[in-house]
Formats: sequence, C-alpha cells, structure tokens
Amino acid sequence: MKTTSRIFAVLAALLISVAAWADRTAGEHIDDSAVQAEVKAKLMGDDFFGGAGANIEIHKGVVQLGGWVDSAEEAAKAGEIAAAVDGVVEVDNQLHVKRGEASMGQVVDDKVITTRTKSAIGELDLGTGFDVNVDTYNGVVLLTGFVHSAETRAACGELAAQVDNVEDVVNGIYVYE
Repeated sequence: MKTTSRIFAVLAALLISVAAWADRTAGEHIDDSAVQAEVKAKLMGDDFFGGAGANIEIHKGVVQLGGWVDSAEEAAKAGEIAAAVDGVVEVDNQLHVKRGEASMGQVVDDKVITTRTKSAIGELDLGTGFDVNVDTYNGVVLLTGFVHSAETRAACGELAAQVDNVEDVVNGIYVYE
C-alpha cells in the first residue's frame, strides 16, 4: 500500500513538473537559461549597476528587468545592455526609479510588505507556469515576472493592494501566450 502511494506521489510530482514546462520545450528552457546568465553577467560586470538590485527573468527570449534603481538613466542603460545580448527577442524594462529616501523603519516595513505580498500571491491558486517577483520600496510594491493571463496579472495586483501599509502597486507582470 505504501509503495502504491509513493508511486502516485512521484507521478503527481512529474505531472506538475511537466505542466510547468508545457509552454516551452527543453531546448527553449536551455536557451533562456543561457541568455539569462549572459544578461546577468553583463549587468554584474558593469560598474554602474552591479546587477544586484534587479530581478532578471526570461521567457522565450523576452528578458524582463525588474526592481528599483536610483535614476532613469541607470534603468535605460541596463535595458540597452540586456538588449545587446544575443538571443534576446525583447526587453521588458520594469526598472523603476526609487521614490524618495527610505528611513530604516521604512526599510523594515518594506520587507514585511514584501513578505506578506509574496505569501498572499503564493496562496492564490494560480496553477503552474507562473513566476512573480515582489519588490517594495517606500511602501510601493513592484510586481514583475511572467504569467499566462491578464486575469492572473490583475489578481496579483489586487492582492498586493490589499496588504497593510501598501501605498501603491506598480504591476509590471508580463503576460505571455
């Protein structure tokens, strides 16, 4: 009986894994991983940015940069660097300029907001094949990543807006087909 249960558990895990990969072939996953690694390397190698403050996600050649930066010039340059990498089809630049200075107390509050937002989105039954990043600065939540539908994108934004102490939500989630 225990063996049968284990077999079903393994099969279920495999089916979930296959469903998450269903929208891309194994080759596309490998290609995306190579492009993502190169974009990260180029951004981390650049003195102006260091790559540390950004989420760099990729889906079928679409690179999404997400996070908070100090200037619009910094965001634009990061986008240019990413676009110059072979294999990049499009750059969705969701690097946003920080709004004001954050006090130490605000930094702590932002971490709590980020954790609560991630938890709320994680509890939403979105199925497989989605990836949402949450970054908070001065009470402003930035959502980035890739999802299958506009409904999922909207649901994530609504959940983020309901978290205590959220001042605003920037929903930069990319919807792909």
